[in-house]
Amino acid sequence: MDIEGLGEKNVELLYNHKLIASFIDLYKLKENKKQLLKLPRFAEKSAQNLIDAIEKSKKTTLSRFIYGLGLQDVGEFAAKQLAKNYKTLEELYHVQLEQIINIKQMGEKLATSISEFFNEEENLRTLASLKTLGVTIDNPDYQGAGKKAGVFDGLTFVITGTLSKPRDEYEALIEQNGGRAAGSVSKKTSYVLAGSDAGSKLEKARELGVKVLTEEQFMKMLGEK
Repeated sequence: MDIEGLGEKNVELLYNHKLIASFIDLYKLKENKKQLLKLPRFAEKSAQNLIDAIEKSKKTTLSRFIYGLGLQDVGEFAAKQLAKNYKTLEELYHVQLEQIINIKQMGEKLATSISEFFNEEENLRTLASLKTLGVTIDNPDYQGAGKKAGVFDGLTFVITGTLSKPRDEYEALIEQNGGRAAGSVSKKTSYVLAGSDAGSKLEKARELGVKVLTEEQFMKMLGEK
C-alpha cells in the first residue's frame, strides 16, 4: 500500500504493543494516537507522519490493493491482470478457480490462491469493513474502462496449434476487440482457434463441446462482426 514509515520494525513494534492485530487495525491508528506516542521511536512528528501516510494510502488502486494483500504467488503482474479483468474488488468475491485460470498467464497454483482467499467469508468481512474506515479503490487498469464495446466483448478464446501468423498477433486481435485470450480450455471458453498439429487443447474443446474455429473462420467472424 506504499505507506511511508511503516517498515518491518514499526509493524513489529505496533503488533507487540497490541496496537494492531491485523492490517485493518492500521486504519484505526488515528483514533489511538495517544497510545502511539507512548511507544519508543514515536514522537509527535513521527507519529503524525505515520498517521498521515496511512490516511493517504486509503485512496488506492485495485492492482495495488490486491498486491498489498500479500496473497501467495500473487505478485504485481498477477495483481495487474486481475485489475484488468475485474472492475471492482467486490467482483472478486466468491470468484471460482476456472474464472481465474481463463485469464491469460494465470496458472492453476496462482488461481487456487486467489480463489481460496476470496471464498473465505472471514476475509470478505474484513475487506468489506475497510469501506467503513474510508478506504476507496479506483481501477484505472480495467480493460473495459473508457473503451467502446468490442466485437468480442465477453468472449474467451484459447489458441492452439500452428497458425499462419504468430500467436501473439491473434491474441492482440482478440484483446483489441474486447475478448480475452486464455491459456487453457474450460466450460467457460467461448471458442478455440485451432491451427495445424493442435493437440490436447483441441481434444479438450471437443470433449466439452466448445466451438472450434479455423483461422479463416476466425477472420470471417471478426469481419462480419
